[in-house]
Amino acid sequence: MDFKIIPGDIPLPLPTMGLDFMEPFFHGLLIVSWVVHILFINVLLGASLASVYFNSKGVKEKNPVFDRVAYLLTTPVTISENMGALWGVAPLLLVSILTTPLFYSASIMNSPHWLHIIYGNIVAFLLSYLYKYTWHTLEHRKTLHIFIGVVGVALFFTLPLAFMSTVQLAMTPSTWTYDTHFWDVLLRPDTFFRLVHFYLASFAVTGIFMLVYGMVKRRSKEVAEREAGIILTRTGKSWFVIPTVLNFFVGPLVLFSFPDYGLEAFFNGGYHWLILLAVVLAVYAVYQLLKDFFNDELPAARVWTVVGVMLVTVLSMASLRHGMRMSLISPVLAASQAKTEVFQKESMAAYEAQERAPETVTQADLPLGQVLAAKHGCLVCHGILEKIVGPAYRDIAARGYSPVQVIELVHKPKPENWPGFMPMPPMPQVPAEEIRLIAEWINTLKTAE
Repeated sequence: MDFKIIPGDIPLPLPTMGLDFMEPFFHGLLIVSWVVHILFINVLLGASLASVYFNSKGVKEKNPVFDRVAYLLTTPVTISENMGALWGVAPLLLVSILTTPLFYSASIMNSPHWLHIIYGNIVAFLLSYLYKYTWHTLEHRKTLHIFIGVVGVALFFTLPLAFMSTVQLAMTPSTWTYDTHFWDVLLRPDTFFRLVHFYLASFAVTGIFMLVYGMVKRRSKEVAEREAGIILTRTGKSWFVIPTVLNFFVGPLVLFSFPDYGLEAFFNGGYHWLILLAVVLAVYAVYQLLKDFFNDELPAARVWTVVGVMLVTVLSMASLRHGMRMSLISPVLAASQAKTEVFQKESMAAYEAQERAPETVTQADLPLGQVLAAKHGCLVCHGILEKIVGPAYRDIAARGYSPVQVIELVHKPKPENWPGFMPMPPMPQVPAEEIRLIAEWINTLKTAE
């Protein structure tokens, strides 16, 4: 597989302490920590939407039981948003360690939209707390209260857009170009299908949570709590069965939207057996609920059976997801490491050659543009006659850029002008006048030998 862009690696060893089993352990830890994180996120999305739905339904039908259900669902929302954020740190760190060049590159390409998971989360958190803790204060101002809930839910549902586009971009380096950005990735079929699959899974997981929550509330001594438990049980069955069945059709669309080389490695690795296991278990769970679909007093044994079966299903799906990720990124990770090793050897050879060379020129003898280039660190990435990280200045001079063009390119680089090189970061802090002097010096190198 040919990749248009192969990022440089950060040559830091994994903290394995010399133990061979530690790297597989990190991969296993990534799967487990991600499962815990994503289950909380699933419940957060589903319960927040269900709370607003039942709140508005209670107002419309003037039914206090629906209002009670809506209020009960605010508790798992506030718990899940905190636990989801807490448990999200572990998989984020592990992905950063195990797939450093890909994840960091994807984060840069999706900037600044990737930052939405920070400020979007903050605002959504605050709105969810406002929604919960003004429940009784705004009891007679339901329109305002529901509006607060709707805005919070809308924000929560936009967070997966930023996250999924970044993750999908990191998983598919064969799709990278120098012009790739957030909207390119978000509007791709593979990202769209994964988002649909994720949202449906969120409703299904919330459905299972409602079954457990409803089972607990049906045992309450209070009539209102028992009635709320019945509604939670009814809703939980529908929310689990319908999205799960729909995902039987969406899942293949997700799978076959990945690049061919990744699919080939995925099937050669035997991960497709995990798909079969997940489907069989999910079908069994659906069957268990359909048998008692109209029974409001769903037996506890049936509920815990579904919970156990679906927990194994989720672990299976998380494992095959990681298998697909490694199938897609292993070739480019190997190429990145090889590229970095070559760069390190060439850099060391150039450094040693420079150390052996006699000192013949002082800074006072150098052109002002060259002195300024050294001052701003330009010569770290650009050699005068030889390429380092970026192209050599003699090659840049051959392009015939005017000083005005150079100023624009330094302040706002265009990586597509130099494919095959590491993209240059913007340097808005360099004064335009000093860039002009550097550009004039570069243009004197056109005839340099």
